[in-house]
Amino acid sequence: MTRKGQKARRITDPPAAPLLIQDGVEVTDDAVWTWAQIPDGSTELMEDAELEAATWATAAAMHTLLPVDAEYHLKIMWARYSSEDYRDSWTALSGVRAPGADYYIELGAHRIARNSEVGHFRRRVVLLGVRWPTGEASSPWERRRRTVTAQLRSRAAVLRDARDRVEELEPAVRRWFGQVRDSPLRGVPAPAATIAWAYARELRRTADLRPVGEDELSGARLVSLMHGDVVPSPDGRYVTTRDAATGATRHVAVLVPAVNGFPADELEIPGGEWLALLTELTDVEASVRGVNHGRTGSLALLRTGRKWTRSQSLEAGEAGTAAPEEIDEAELALAERDREVRRRVDVLVTSHPRWVVHAETVEELTDRVEALRRRYTGIVALEPAPHIQDLLWKELLPGDRVRVPEFGQVQPMRTLAGSWFHGGSTVGDAGGPYIGGNLGATPGPVRLHLVSRTADDRRMPTTMSFTGRSGSGKSTAVMLTVLAALAEGAWCLLADPKGDLAGIVEVADRVLGVPVQVLDVTTPAAAGSMDPMRWTPTADEARALTLDALLGVLSGEDRRGNEAVLEAAIDRVLARPREMWSATAVIGELVATPGTTPAAQAARTLGETLSVRSRQSGVRAVLGTSADGAVPMLSGRGLVYLRLDGLGLPQPGSLPEQWTVPQRCAMTTFRTSTAYALMQSRHVRELIKLVALTELHRITTYPEGRSLVQWLARTGRALKTYLLLDSQSAVDMAAIEGLVEQLVMSAAFEALGREEQQAQAVLLHRPDAGPRLRQAQGMVGPGECVMRDRHNRLGLVVFDRLTEWIADTLSTDAAEDSAGLYAYDIEPADIEPADIGLRDDRGDDHGNGTPVDGTAPDEAAAQRGVEGLRADEREPTR
Repeated sequence: MTRKGQKARRITDPPAAPLLIQDGVEVTDDAVWTWAQIPDGSTELMEDAELEAATWATAAAMHTLLPVDAEYHLKIMWARYSSEDYRDSWTALSGVRAPGADYYIELGAHRIARNSEVGHFRRRVVLLGVRWPTGEASSPWERRRRTVTAQLRSRAAVLRDARDRVEELEPAVRRWFGQVRDSPLRGVPAPAATIAWAYARELRRTADLRPVGEDELSGARLVSLMHGDVVPSPDGRYVTTRDAATGATRHVAVLVPAVNGFPADELEIPGGEWLALLTELTDVEASVRGVNHGRTGSLALLRTGRKWTRSQSLEAGEAGTAAPEEIDEAELALAERDREVRRRVDVLVTSHPRWVVHAETVEELTDRVEALRRRYTGIVALEPAPHIQDLLWKELLPGDRVRVPEFGQVQPMRTLAGSWFHGGSTVGDAGGPYIGGNLGATPGPVRLHLVSRTADDRRMPTTMSFTGRSGSGKSTAVMLTVLAALAEGAWCLLADPKGDLAGIVEVADRVLGVPVQVLDVTTPAAAGSMDPMRWTPTADEARALTLDALLGVLSGEDRRGNEAVLEAAIDRVLARPREMWSATAVIGELVATPGTTPAAQAARTLGETLSVRSRQSGVRAVLGTSADGAVPMLSGRGLVYLRLDGLGLPQPGSLPEQWTVPQRCAMTTFRTSTAYALMQSRHVRELIKLVALTELHRITTYPEGRSLVQWLARTGRALKTYLLLDSQSAVDMAAIEGLVEQLVMSAAFEALGREEQQAQAVLLHRPDAGPRLRQAQGMVGPGECVMRDRHNRLGLVVFDRLTEWIADTLSTDAAEDSAGLYAYDIEPADIEPADIGLRDDRGDDHGNGTPVDGTAPDEAAAQRGVEGLRADEREPTR
């Protein structure tokens, strides 16, 4: 508590030392501090109006969270992301994992560690502390007396007294934490280890300091964590901290705002985000101590201020001169603040902000101090404050107090709230697979747990969209998301209308070790694999889908009057043992129809027609005789890669009566593909299922494709089926009825043109896109996007391809030309028989250079995986 009327003076006492630290609580010799950890917000892409409204809401909440006349302490620090934390988080995920999931997890852990080491990923730790008085406020003499008394008492007695003080305040502290949790700050009790780390790191700025994760620290445990010392520099410009255990040293300089360092006029956005700027600087942190004066105290301060300005104006008038312009401006500002306080819009606080810079060398420290001052030019005037650096350093310690009060700033609460100490660019899920880096104000790993089944997440929609122009990286992002689902034991169907995503086959097989089925629907090797008789779970479904397929390849004239004939043949086949079911058997039944009646002749003719149709490349996967080694469509865990690029589908909107035989056959295969996706989504409800539809504009142009998307989007939550939609046309995707409401996440890659960007904004649930969002849409590069997560937060994200080998394998770019691919024209007499045709460099039926045989990646590729390099040697953040 502050003593009203007490003369401000510097305090040179020894720093406060914690006696007991529990989750959310720190006890010193004269006070109990409660500490809430404030998670990062997602404010970077908010428009000005949104930011202003959020600032006022936060300021109003802080009126209550910061008790009147009680000291508060805000600390903003940086720490490293831990690869061990990422590995450990996977143990909390229930369900079945892929055989190679551990290797996949290790790749992500290595990428997080590497980016943290080079400074691309930084974890921001924000602690908000409030001092709870116990008994009378302490004078310096009283604090010294208590310290001496504590030294004379036994350690057990001191610890018992500390616990008694915590127990006395427990009901009030519990209520306070509830208010913090329900406020816009969304704070939680800071773990005991985090509070101890915040104290210890001021003594030992060791990069890899990791306190033991316990819920209570005291005695020897605290002493061991705080084994360090601090020495002021000879010239008084900084202090040097030394880790007594390792001998490591860091130089620390603390800057303060100059007198009138904050601008007197109101910023365009209340608060001006003056603490959010820390994310742009290297090794710069902040500490803000202060007091909330409340309504009564604020009015008293304003009366004193206005009395002074009026006296200055009066003195100027008596001297026959005009009052200085700044006096008039101050009077107007004070009058406006007075009206705000009286209307209960805002209150005043006295804050003592400190900017903390640290470095390994003095030269580096000097450069960083100057960079900090330049960055804040025109925002806040900062001063180094020589010869009091030791006192300013003590203020940084949790549990200490303001020791140099002359740099205090009397401000509206919204200036503190609008500093956006908790603002940032947070996006993604708290757990799940690592998929890339955050490019915004709070850079760190982004995790995307699309298939999360937590109590909250399972109530949400299950569809995610990927939009952007060709070459922007959206299809690669889809493949990386599919791999993440496969790692958690999902069944995944990837439909590829262009045929350029074949790389996922090799990665899924060699990295994750999951079953992979490749269906290039027009190749002879796929014949019979999509036969509904072979993969449908029930006879009724086999009957319906087989009838649709057989009728689909016939012309209107051939179908007329033959539906019953087909149904009878299907029923005869279904009467056989299950292993004998096939569309070929149905055709054989028709061809072998006995008798000389017109009906028998018609059945044989129909069978012969279907026999010819079944050999068409566009439908043999559905109706053809099974090729050697062909297996039915996969129904369990694993990946089904469906290549549709060879299908000669009819023009959208054309009449079926005008379709050619190849077009009817292609459409039958397309319809069977959609039926397979629908069938899988309805069966085996316990299994995680994911359907990825790339080049969506080519699929939804047909009614069957559009119905598939709408049905899966609306029923996916109930059926535990997740849907990934990838399209170059955000306009077409946004126009699909009911889709926007069913999107749980959305990724907007580079898009050119106002119409496409506006459609992307709709998919991002920002129909009224403002300047900040449009700027972000225009600045993303390959592999980068604006992502909306399940909590409706926006952030800039780059997808990480984990290793150079994976990046090369998943690349959708066409291979470079070479002399061996196409020969120059030569004389016919010089052509050898082996020279005719094109050289096939694919190496296997899957379009990959290496057979999919379940073997591990070669030694060089494995080494690249350990090194974790990207194809272009860039880290996943800019």
